[in-house]
Amino acid sequence: MKGRLALVGAVGAAWLLTFVLLGGNVLPSIDGHHQAASSHSTTTPSPLYPNPTPIGPSTASPTTSGGLSSTASLAERIAHTAPLAGQTLEARPRARRSSAPVLQFRMATYNVQGSSHTRGNPHRDSGVVRMTRGAQYVVQNGFSVVGFQEMQPDQRATFMQVTQGAYGLYPYDKLGPLDGDNSIAWRLSDWSLVKAQTIPMEYFKGANRDMPILLLRNRQTGIEAYFTNFHNPADVYGPAAQFRAVDKVREINLVNQLTRFGLPVFVTGDMNEHRTWACDIVTATNLHVAAGGDGRNGCSVTDDQTIDWIAGSYAIGFESYFWDKSAFVRTVTDHAIVSTDVTIDGADFPRSLH
Repeated sequence: MKGRLALVGAVGAAWLLTFVLLGGNVLPSIDGHHQAASSHSTTTPSPLYPNPTPIGPSTASPTTSGGLSSTASLAERIAHTAPLAGQTLEARPRARRSSAPVLQFRMATYNVQGSSHTRGNPHRDSGVVRMTRGAQYVVQNGFSVVGFQEMQPDQRATFMQVTQGAYGLYPYDKLGPLDGDNSIAWRLSDWSLVKAQTIPMEYFKGANRDMPILLLRNRQTGIEAYFTNFHNPADVYGPAAQFRAVDKVREINLVNQLTRFGLPVFVTGDMNEHRTWACDIVTATNLHVAAGGDGRNGCSVTDDQTIDWIAGSYAIGFESYFWDKSAFVRTVTDHAIVSTDVTIDGADFPRSLH
């Protein structure tokens, strides 16, 4: 105990002597430090020690200001020694939280114009020929997910043959022969199928068609997302506005139901309706459309040329929207092929990560 008191006394005496020798400026000026950090002045206060002393064990002698007495040097050395009692606290690196993955891919909606629509037409190629070109278009443009409409059995078989099994397809031929017309394709190297369901929608003359709801998991990021695909009826067999209205309500209810799971939700389809379909959807859900526009402050959708739509949860990013009705596409279908680049930040959908 006496030894400790003696050592403390020596430290105090050394500090007092250093204070006198340095003219009372043992500690750097707080005001001077503030000026160096934030002032526009070109004059920087001189530090107490020209070169900072490294923290931690070192074999080098502590750097001292020129002219310090041996007593001041002793005081400095004591200041760098371990405390007399207790434990030395060591800085521990803060544990890093892994950043959420970001998923980017390209998707499309594509009404292929069913084979029966051009059969016997001398001015149009067969559905198989057109689907052969269309499948090549899908591959060449790097579409990871595609919502198809009017994809009849011979065209489904052609698509799978041309793409050489690179894509999954649902319902394909797993349900009724007409239900597969509105199948969703996903590139197998990008996605695994978690769940496949259908929802009945009113089609021509009010007859039900089962249309797909897929839960896909991205193989690279683990992000899961819902993909839905619809074909609301046109007026070719008589007025169908009442059936489209029923379908639109079902689509809205489905989107709101899926949204509650906290996963990204996508809608593709030939809605046989222009801007009014998009406005009704975005103002009743949290979706926005790839063509541009949402319903947060009334409908901001301005595109009124398309009836083929891509929509997704508001936090999903859409870029490079492309409505393609080029000369080539006109040899393939009587619709535009609509595509967009998609970005999903996992931080926006934490429940989607697996």
